[in-house]
Amino acid sequence: MTTAQTSAPPVNDTPLTEAERGAMRAYLQRCEVRLSTLHRIATAFIGGAGLLLLIPVFIKDAVDGLLGVLLTEAANQFESLGSIGFLPTAILYICLVVPLFLSLAIPLYGVYLLLKDIVHFYFTIYAPGFAENVLNPTFALTGVMFSKDESPRAKEAVMRYEYEATQMGFMIPFSKERSELYFDSMLETTNGSIVPETRTLENLKSMDVLPHNYDPANVSRFNTALGIARSLDRTLAEEVAVTEMSLARHVLYLRRLMFRYVKTLLMFIWTTVVSFVMLPLVKDPRIPAFLVLGIGYLVWASQVMRIMEWPIYWIYKHRRSQIPMDHIDPMLRLMQDTVSPYTRAAIVLTLMGIILAFVSLGF
Repeated sequence: MTTAQTSAPPVNDTPLTEAERGAMRAYLQRCEVRLSTLHRIATAFIGGAGLLLLIPVFIKDAVDGLLGVLLTEAANQFESLGSIGFLPTAILYICLVVPLFLSLAIPLYGVYLLLKDIVHFYFTIYAPGFAENVLNPTFALTGVMFSKDESPRAKEAVMRYEYEATQMGFMIPFSKERSELYFDSMLETTNGSIVPETRTLENLKSMDVLPHNYDPANVSRFNTALGIARSLDRTLAEEVAVTEMSLARHVLYLRRLMFRYVKTLLMFIWTTVVSFVMLPLVKDPRIPAFLVLGIGYLVWASQVMRIMEWPIYWIYKHRRSQIPMDHIDPMLRLMQDTVSPYTRAAIVLTLMGIILAFVSLGF
């Protein structure tokens, strides 16, 4: 291997032209619109009425009604077997209670994944250019500072005003004592790494942007606030790079969030429909309640995986006969991959429950 192949590429130190800077500023403006659109989409799903309406109806009416039927029917279903009949009765109950529990747990598991995705979408512990040893949770949208290479003189003027007018109450609306304790504890626990490199006292002194009567403790607290917000002094090129990464990050998380929202909503709809169909039947004294529950949960469990695959089928509607499953992001399939063994177990249990329900009718 030659020296030319192993050496790093040369750094182009040629100053950016005004046209190049203008193009970068225009790009940042477009990205702000795109980021705003992504956040509006996320907000629409978080505040979407679908799950908010279905969850209370599902828990209050469907699950509550079916549990009430099981408790009402709690008795020896094999009376001719005497006391031994309690054993097959217990097995019958297990075969029906487990699918009922899964019909509640799977949609709620989808809600859990959805809430986790929301937290991941809005929060992070990393930030490009920030100290890697500081893992303080912060908002995914970082603060934006005036680029230091746009105008060094303007940047210095901005920083001078910041340190002359430093008021912690503006950033954190705590009392003076509480805000000082808050920032001082962050400084201590991170060994000062929470402060951006360009905002250390040494760098600020060298830039001559601090007032003559500055308070070092107050300046450090102000800089800590910038660090918590991940407000770093970047160049225009660095700001563009971070924006590109931020857009990619938000798209990655939002696509997963939306996918899981749809799957969770489908699970709630499917489970609610099956439950509401079973409710009047199990309350009819002419129809064996356990048989209805067994058949109902067999139908529910046998279609769960298929219904969770619907979003994939919708996306590949023009190539349904040749869906490349190995090309699909595993994170988009996490929900069905996790619940798949449980739904197969539910199918086996409901089949056993149906057989025992038929047998109990003959005793």
